[in-house]
Amino acid sequence: MPPMRQKEISMKQQGLTSRQVEERTANGQKNALPASASKSTAQILKENIFTLFNLLNFLIAIALAMVGMLMTGKNFGEYRRDILHSSLTKADFREMNRLGWPVALQLGMESAAFTLSCVMVGWLGTIPLAAHQVMITLSQLFYLVLSGMAAALAIRVSHFMGQKDYGAVRRNAYDGFRLNLLFSLCMGLPVFLLRHQIGGWFNDNVEVQAYVATLIILLMVYQFGDGLQYTFANALRGIACVKPMVLYAFIAYFVISLPLGYTLGFPCGLGILGIWLAFPFGLTIAGEMYRRRFEKELKKIEKE
Repeated sequence: MPPMRQKEISMKQQGLTSRQVEERTANGQKNALPASASKSTAQILKENIFTLFNLLNFLIAIALAMVGMLMTGKNFGEYRRDILHSSLTKADFREMNRLGWPVALQLGMESAAFTLSCVMVGWLGTIPLAAHQVMITLSQLFYLVLSGMAAALAIRVSHFMGQKDYGAVRRNAYDGFRLNLLFSLCMGLPVFLLRHQIGGWFNDNVEVQAYVATLIILLMVYQFGDGLQYTFANALRGIACVKPMVLYAFIAYFVISLPLGYTLGFPCGLGILGIWLAFPFGLTIAGEMYRRRFEKELKKIEKE
């Protein structure tokens, strides 16, 4: 065997010296074995019971149980007879489309405005986008409460419309707006006081936390406009006046809010703050247009 080949084999068979072992250990170059190679009973149960598949099965089981109650329960006999003997007429189908599509378009344009704003924030980089994501998560809390109260308002308004009590229709609309403002104040106060801590709950980046602390102030400002537009959009649904909302939403969100956000964010150099500054303008303008239309339609109905 050639001498060089023997030297190679000798080097390959030679292990690390004690000094090399110490150096590699100091640099973190070592095998780390897990403390336990097995799983606890709680981990096994969690990973095999609390799964998405089992959640879907649970929801299906609840739905089937509710259908079973409706079909067999004594207290649901009247509903069961109405379902079995009901029919969908062309007039009902046209009426549902007449009311449903404008509402869908109005909500779609509002959602699209926030989505396109998120796209613009993405142009600014990952840090503003991370702060924007935190803010959107926070705003969902306000959205769910305000939309729930506004949906209840639509039911109340339609109830009094059926009774032709137009004074109660107007009172319920404005009382609903006051309630939405009250809920926004109650939820917003702790969020505002904790604005310097909330960002840290989501992200450990100092810049993201600073952005969140500033944007929370703008979130508080636009609650007035958000409550106004939620309230009177649902008041218009309660009196079955939905077509004008499509035009109003287009003007408020696509003609005013998005261009204003782009202008403030990029040509004016305000970045994410400029994009968020446009939200109060768009929401408040939409809410005021809905309110004016509600008053106009209600006065027209009162004169009939």
